[in-house]
Amino acid sequence: MRRRTVHDVMGRRNKTKQTAAGAQVVHVETDSSRLSGGWLLVHGLPLATPGIGCAIFAILIVLAHAQWGGDPVWTPLLSILFLLIGALVTFFAHLSAGPRMLLRVLMVVTGSLATGSLVLGLVVGMGAIWPAYILCSLVVWVLWGIWRGTKYAGATPTADGAGNPLMEAIKQAKVQFNNPTVDERGVVRATVETLSGGTLENARALMPMISAEARAVPGSTNLAGDLDVDGRGVVEIATRDNLKHGVPWPGVSGIGSLPTEPFAIGEYQTGPCQVQILGDLSKDRRAPDIKHLKIGGVTGSGKSTGARIFLASQLVKRRLNIIGIDLSKGLQTFGPFAHGMTWVITNEEEARLFLHRLKHVIKGRNNHLTSEKLMRWSPTSSLNVLEIWVEESKEFRKFQTLYGDLVADARSAGIFFVSSTQHWNYRNVSTDTRANHGAAIMFGVESYENAEQILPKDALAALGKNLQYWGANKPGYCYVTGLSIPMNRWGSMLRIYDPTDEQLTEAVELGAPHRDAMDPVTAHLFGELFTQRTRYPRSIWGATSGQDATATPAPAAAPQAPPAAAHRDPDTTAPARWPSTPTLTDDEQEMTEMADDETAEEREAMYEALRTSRRRHLGEDAHPSDLADVDPEDVISGVIVGPDTDGNEGDDEPETPRPSTEEAQRIWDMALDDWYREGRTTVRTADLVELLANVQRARKFLYRQTERWEQLGCVAPRPDAAGWDLIASPMQTTTRT
Repeated sequence: MRRRTVHDVMGRRNKTKQTAAGAQVVHVETDSSRLSGGWLLVHGLPLATPGIGCAIFAILIVLAHAQWGGDPVWTPLLSILFLLIGALVTFFAHLSAGPRMLLRVLMVVTGSLATGSLVLGLVVGMGAIWPAYILCSLVVWVLWGIWRGTKYAGATPTADGAGNPLMEAIKQAKVQFNNPTVDERGVVRATVETLSGGTLENARALMPMISAEARAVPGSTNLAGDLDVDGRGVVEIATRDNLKHGVPWPGVSGIGSLPTEPFAIGEYQTGPCQVQILGDLSKDRRAPDIKHLKIGGVTGSGKSTGARIFLASQLVKRRLNIIGIDLSKGLQTFGPFAHGMTWVITNEEEARLFLHRLKHVIKGRNNHLTSEKLMRWSPTSSLNVLEIWVEESKEFRKFQTLYGDLVADARSAGIFFVSSTQHWNYRNVSTDTRANHGAAIMFGVESYENAEQILPKDALAALGKNLQYWGANKPGYCYVTGLSIPMNRWGSMLRIYDPTDEQLTEAVELGAPHRDAMDPVTAHLFGELFTQRTRYPRSIWGATSGQDATATPAPAAAPQAPPAAAHRDPDTTAPARWPSTPTLTDDEQEMTEMADDETAEEREAMYEALRTSRRRHLGEDAHPSDLADVDPEDVISGVIVGPDTDGNEGDDEPETPRPSTEEAQRIWDMALDDWYREGRTTVRTADLVELLANVQRARKFLYRQTERWEQLGCVAPRPDAAGWDLIASPMQTTTRT
């Protein structure tokens, strides 16, 4: 019995029958009617064509001899002409036969015998050559019969694929498909092996043709190379779309597990897709480390649904703290499970302070891991994994430079970044930041340029010409790379689970007994920025009075040393230092950004005018510090720097003793601490100028003090050059360091 090939399964897919609903292999039935009249007409009639052609050619020879035979002029001329024409036709027929030896022999023999018979018949007539002509006709007829028989014998493709374009292409690619099977989900699988001179790249180039031949689901054809042996692989082809009507979420699993345990986020055509954010270093020294995740796709492609299923699956785990940032949609994405997240940030001012503070948190966590003799996070550490989920917004683009610096350093500190945005081009994200996101989920895009900015090169190579662009027409479909998914699955399309709001809320409740509070080291590093965050003690999804209706405030507490061990989140909550920001439309956001840009331009113009005025009035007496010490706020606020605060002290002795440097520094620290406890978020130059009189210092003291506060992580320069963001109290950071 001849071994079945992949063509047997796919080429006759519409003429197959399954033995049972759960059958693993589809058996191909034989075609009992192939010797019917239709078969004889299509494949039998061509076998008689050479005989008919020889009879017609004999009649032409007889007519030619009767017309020009015996003529002293036309006979030799036509003989020479027929010889030349016959030789040229035979030569070109030989070339057109290509590498097929039997066809080349057939063309040469047929052309030579036809030319010789025509010339001899023209000269001497058919009566003298008819025995030889009949013999030559029989030879040609037999050769044509052999050719037709090898091409169409049995009305099925032969082993070398002659007569079938797909099998011809497979032969030319020098690859072989063996052992095809079809499972109950309609997925065809076959092993792939390269022959001498062939590569898997040649096999991948055949995937679009194979997909069309099998009438496969678009984008479901995948050739996964063997990770251990080159030149081998497995091809999967879904002949029906098992994901067409959506994939209901079966619910959370792994309740109370560590963040090192995998969880399912969707299904391939062949089964569930399991992802894992990092491996367990305590069990395997080669366990995979954190790879930041980038999520891309057009509006309506399913990014928000993907975020919900990803986060809800993690809210049942312990040793994991999740912080969400969404400055555009507020709580539309995080709403069903905001009360289960450690921290939710929807205010731009709070997000800026958080990111500035995170630089010092990363450094502090790295130092703590070093003290535990760990090069990266492990379940043996006292720290929790920190996951920071950033949803796309126009406001967050202002922090891209700072975000890029944080992403580059966060992995070693056990911090996992997830960023979701429509476009990952250079206008939104730098090349380095994009490269630092080693994992990717690509939902629907509209061009190859969008895809190559999201997927790694290995995934693009695996997909080849089979890469699909569906935009928002197939929400939920996506490609996933990284996240501990084997590379040979990167080219397989899947569909994200579609959870209900009740399932998301239930996941939060099921995980409540197991979720850990922020570990004391990280909480202490964030300081009052963390203790004064907005908390959601219960579900806000569906609340009619807005997000603040369920946010429970509590009096702010003074910073204190961290407890010895971390357990669960306390029942008390701290008030938000930032008022809730209403969700704006895209037009309103764009108008706000334009207004901010105009304000910044006007402020810069004022700066330049003040610098020019200083240069014109001071002339050669100007010092660099004079030209740099220009702040429009000093002029606008009406603060006039006295003679003792501009660097030129008078002759009169101060009424009170001039404090020492340490005392002056302590006075300023106490003032900044008071502002921080009052809930202020910004410090302007005019505020600090007023403090100079209290410590009897010049402007140089202001510069040195602000630089010291920046190093401590207390303040950070504002992007609009309007002072500093107040992040933490210097009294708290001094105690910590």
